[in-house]
Amino acid sequence: MVVLCMNTVLVPIGLVEAADTTPTNPTDKDLLVGPVRSVEDLDPVTRYLLDDALAQGRITKQRYASLIRDYEEQAHLRQPAFKFWYDRGFNLGTSDNKFLLRIRGRLATQFTHRDRNEAWRNPGDGKNFPDLVGVFGDYRVNRSDSDAATINLRRARLYFMGHVFDPSMKFYVQIRADSAGDGGQTQSSIQLYDYYVTNTKLDWANVQVGQYKVYFNRAQINSTASMQFAERSLVSDAFTASGLDRRDIGLTIMNDDQRYPLNYYLGVFGGAGPNFTRLGSFESEQIQQNCPGGQSGGVPIPTTDPNCLVTGPLSNLLNPLQRNLNADTRLDINRVMVSLRLNWNIMGRPGYGEGDITYSERPQLAVGGGYAYNPRVNTSTNNAFIGVDLANLNIRRMLAAGGNGRQLGWGVVDYSTWAADGIFKYRGFSLQGEFYYKNVTRREKGRPCVQFVQDVVPSGPFICTAEAPNELGNALGWYVQSGYFLIPRYLEIAGRYSYWDPDTNSTADLIKQAEVSVNWYFSGTYDHSIQVSFSNTAMGTGGYAIGRSNPMPLVNQGSDVYPNGPIPVDLRGGTLVENAVRVQYQIFF
Repeated sequence: MVVLCMNTVLVPIGLVEAADTTPTNPTDKDLLVGPVRSVEDLDPVTRYLLDDALAQGRITKQRYASLIRDYEEQAHLRQPAFKFWYDRGFNLGTSDNKFLLRIRGRLATQFTHRDRNEAWRNPGDGKNFPDLVGVFGDYRVNRSDSDAATINLRRARLYFMGHVFDPSMKFYVQIRADSAGDGGQTQSSIQLYDYYVTNTKLDWANVQVGQYKVYFNRAQINSTASMQFAERSLVSDAFTASGLDRRDIGLTIMNDDQRYPLNYYLGVFGGAGPNFTRLGSFESEQIQQNCPGGQSGGVPIPTTDPNCLVTGPLSNLLNPLQRNLNADTRLDINRVMVSLRLNWNIMGRPGYGEGDITYSERPQLAVGGGYAYNPRVNTSTNNAFIGVDLANLNIRRMLAAGGNGRQLGWGVVDYSTWAADGIFKYRGFSLQGEFYYKNVTRREKGRPCVQFVQDVVPSGPFICTAEAPNELGNALGWYVQSGYFLIPRYLEIAGRYSYWDPDTNSTADLIKQAEVSVNWYFSGTYDHSIQVSFSNTAMGTGGYAIGRSNPMPLVNQGSDVYPNGPIPVDLRGGTLVENAVRVQYQIFF
């Protein structure tokens, strides 16, 4: 008896971040296709005997076809319930194709050498990327030496993807253990980065639910595995949908981007970033509203103002105002973030991967745009002191890490963010760009007080002696980048220029970034590469930032006035200039 062995074809699993290493379309759907076998794989001798019997007339065509069907049925009954193979990942699937699991890993090690001008030493950057330190997340100016060299595990990822029940129910899990990179505000740890399921039963209304990247702007949708530079531009990190992080927890309805030329993405999210539940905004970080307090050090400021006294056994004593670890009131807990993106593939399907690694034989052109509204983001209560509410620390860290430090300390705000983008690819050449605009609406109107003093020391009331010079403005920015493969699929050169105005109400605060990169792809795909990128970044020190750009209040402490006197961290030290070289080796297996 002859046994015919054939395997079942495994079908695509859909939208996954790891998919952007597929050689034919780097950032679109990852086609998980196992080895295909058919009747052509019959033993040659058996096949010869059957064909000879048919030719000699010893069996009819009907009998020949019947034998082939019998062999196929027998092979199907005898094949194992599970199959395991390696093809750009370790694959495990059932013979009936109701379950598929693919496991992949990615490692990117990066060496960085920075050369910074003297302005980084004094005054440093206390506005865009301030350091948040201590349990309470106090703001500190980011200062550094001129010369620095670091090696870090920039990306360490483990991926689990596939489908369950049937090929239309897809899942994707990503775990990361990256070391903190540029602007990192937290210690490296193992983190659940993505976890979502996507149902593709209806190609015009796929449903994705879980934690994942918000489908908002092109630079953020694209994976770091398929970038032309070792890092994204600073401006694209600052204009995420939520204003905090590119990832969030929520639900998105979208159509199949491989079937339709015009794609839509409509999402509803928590708006508080990954691994974090939105708990609303907080009324105050102080024990009493409108009372000074929360200083980061020194002797607590006393007061006899009846509106600021704590009642009870200590009511007859001077009230030493101090930190309040708990929020007074939680508000706006029912708020959610909404996002919308449209993308039109005018010619071909360029996908979201940067660069034309496929060396497209036909022009690829697409344009798109997005809008996101994230209401009631608590940037911390606006007052003259550094102390901030402990319960809101995670949101403030995300703001600082993304370069939105100027928005810290302005109370509760609403973010409305717009993005527009375009991309073109043809025969190794690529060109793409994006424009961003963020409207920041403050719920607390007017210029906040930035300095209190006591009328009569030590028993007089506190009065406001200085307000912020101007109110916080909006933000805008853009970038354009281009690349060309000198050796198709292997050697690429690329350049990028970015422009960013973090506060439209301030001057001398522009951020400009120019970059070039040389990339070598060992296997002609993004799976195995080495990149050498150079960037020149110039950040203006103008403008104003609440909570750390104003001098500390002048309050007598015996014969001294605060340990260092008024701290002039708002001084302008010209432009902060950084030249950085990054060498990154990446393997995706």
